[in-house]
Amino acid sequence: MTALTATTAPQRTPYRLARAGLLVVAASAVLLALLDLFTGVPQHDRLVGAADYVFTADGFPLVLGLLAAVAALHSVQDGRDGRLGTIALIVTTIGALGFLPPLTVSLFSGDAESLGPVYLLSMLASLIGLVLFAISSVRAKVLPWWAGPVMAVGWVVGGPVGEDGPLGFRGSALLLAAAFVAVAVAVSRRPLATDANR
Repeated sequence: MTALTATTAPQRTPYRLARAGLLVVAASAVLLALLDLFTGVPQHDRLVGAADYVFTADGFPLVLGLLAAVAALHSVQDGRDGRLGTIALIVTTIGALGFLPPLTVSLFSGDAESLGPVYLLSMLASLIGLVLFAISSVRAKVLPWWAGPVMAVGWVVGGPVGEDGPLGFRGSALLLAAAFVAVAVAVSRRPLATDANR
């Protein structure tokens, strides 16, 4: 029994990290949606009130949770997502990390559009990375077929990409939260099925 526990515990770590990252994104998205629905953010270029600062600061757990989730889900696929999965991880990582400087400078300067196009380029990179991740995940057949596509669509509609975009609307971050919770639930059931098959 101890040997079985010792061999399965390290294999469950990526699943736990994936769930944690997915749930952090979901919680962050719920806060974004609440701020979007019940306050005036983000309707101006300057951070003027507490809600503006909270809205901006909430970007940190959103993108760091995304980074943790995608890295862990890539690890869960254990190379079955191939080169495309590795490229997806790299592009998503670049996109996610690219959000951090504009968020930081915005908090200190009070300018919501600080560092010019860096935020926009990060949105583009993160979206491309998640689309590649979705394709590689469907090909790998380790996660449920819908997990990667749901994450990408949620990010487009309810994440930074959807914010003020053609697909985004007030409270659309709730769709992002729902998508990431659904994937977290699916990932929660996955290690049990994997362990049962051994």
